Amino acid sequence: MVSRSFTAALLAVGQLATTCMASSTGQWDAPSADEYLRRVFPRTSVIGNYLYFDGGEVSQLVDGKNLTFRASNPVNSTLSLDLSTSWTPSKVVMKQTQKGSAPKMMRQAIFTDKSSNAFYIWGGFASYDGKPPDPQLWKFDTDSKGGGAWSTEIKPGHDSFTKLTRSQGGVYVSTPDSGFYFGGFSQKTSDPNPNGPVPGYLQFNFTSRAQAWTNSTDKVPYSQYGTIVGGAAHYVSSFGPNGLIMLFGGGEHIIGDGQASDNVGYLSFGTLYFMDPVTKVWYSQKTSGTAPSPRMWHCAVGAEGSDGTYEIFIFGGSNTAADTAYDEVYILSLPGFVWTKANYESASPRDCMGCALAGQRQMITIGGINRKLGVPTFFKNRDPFPQGLGIFDLTELKWKDQYDAGAANYQSPAAVKAWYDEGADTRIRNLDKVEYTSNDVAQLFSKENSGTGSGSGSDDDDSGSSNVGAIAGGVVGGVVGVALIGAAAWFFVRRRKRQQGQVGSDPATAEAAPYAAGHQQHGYSPVPPTLAPSELAGDRDYQTPPPPQAAKANAKLTPELDSNPNPTTFYELDGSGTHK
Repeated sequence: MVSRSFTAALLAVGQLATTCMASSTGQWDAPSADEYLRRVFPRTSVIGNYLYFDGGEVSQLVDGKNLTFRASNPVNSTLSLDLSTSWTPSKVVMKQTQKGSAPKMMRQAIFTDKSSNAFYIWGGFASYDGKPPDPQLWKFDTDSKGGGAWSTEIKPGHDSFTKLTRSQGGVYVSTPDSGFYFGGFSQKTSDPNPNGPVPGYLQFNFTSRAQAWTNSTDKVPYSQYGTIVGGAAHYVSSFGPNGLIMLFGGGEHIIGDGQASDNVGYLSFGTLYFMDPVTKVWYSQKTSGTAPSPRMWHCAVGAEGSDGTYEIFIFGGSNTAADTAYDEVYILSLPGFVWTKANYESASPRDCMGCALAGQRQMITIGGINRKLGVPTFFKNRDPFPQGLGIFDLTELKWKDQYDAGAANYQSPAAVKAWYDEGADTRIRNLDKVEYTSNDVAQLFSKENSGTGSGSGSDDDDSGSSNVGAIAGGVVGGVVGVALIGAAAWFFVRRRKRQQGQVGSDPATAEAAPYAAGHQQHGYSPVPPTLAPSELAGDRDYQTPPPPQAAKANAKLTPELDSNPNPTTFYELDGSGTHK
């Protein structure tokens, strides 16, 4: 009888031969349009005239056949697309830069430092039960030709960096001088000493000469336990003295003994939380319009309009509790905090993709899987987007067959402009009706406090549209009067709520403008939950239940669901890195 180990060895040798064959043709990391199937969790960075993407896994055909040993494989190259010329997704050639000894990770963070034409990677997990890499900071210096070189870098405070718990699946974003990483999930394939869900956030200052890495353990308002995973973040430079970091969706984990990995709640898009990246003050604001339903693993891009607005576009995602994957684009327009849904027929639902703003007014999406197809079918199913590349016109709100390097400047979509113009005949436009959470929030979005902006919007004026900045300034005046009248009552109510503590509070209704930053001692040492296999397919690692702990956190988490009063839990990310 042939032993299982011998059979497995033969399969491995066969797979190795197939891999070598694919690698020798230069198509393993960037398969041809005919061979390409799916790509998951690529992380994107636009520097100069190139869109770079790094990390994740790819599935493909070899000689027209599916791989049998593994449904997907880690990507061993950093890839790029030229944005200075027009191209079609089926014919464009991706440039490949081999990573060498740089780690090949899933669900890593990517921090873009445009001042040095470089990006960094942090966190993530090693595929297929791989050993996590040593705690080194890896940097990719671009060469202005779509390539570059990987190297390690030691920043001030490196000892603090090496002591941080590395996690995966957190929410990350770059500002002009820093990268921020919120939440995440620590596991044995991301850190040798995993701690489960990670509360709080990290800041990596690219230029600091004293302490590059800061671990913030102050209370955050976006979830009850300070945890978040599978969401999206976007930096808006147009509002506030320092710009604002805004968080969108995702899920939260309970921290405590005996919590199952499925005891996770979705976070709402109905109330948004945002932070000044310099002062670290948190704010919140309720939205109006048609908001996205709760979801994870979506992506976000943003563009500055010509009339003082800024639009953030949310694409895709999935909700496993509802057994749904999404092919939807939602637009949040600031300063109105109004959601609009793009009107097109859903044809290719997906999550786990990357996306980036390019060519003035286009969103390029890279990869993604249709989770509804199940395991391992979603890796073997051919992506309707050639090479996994989708092109979405952010002004017309239409999918295109070609990337246009000479596209016109971004203009807010007609539906967004119509919302701001509505009521012009009565001089009470929709923006005048926005009830900001506080005068502080209203001031952030006033014309006087708007940042210089670095979006791709046009400077041309549209005489047929309202001047949003001027209207916002008028709105602030009204808010000031109301705020003065109720200031004393607000102070005493807020003080009483602070004294009552945070236990059992609902993050969607908590005071958060600015948020009370009470210091908590959980830091990066939460009690790990019981883990089960995660959402992707394959034979990966399982983790054992945690040892008994004195802490108690046995209440089930009640997630916030838009337009759905019934609490639900979902079976999504546990962070183990195991496909399920």
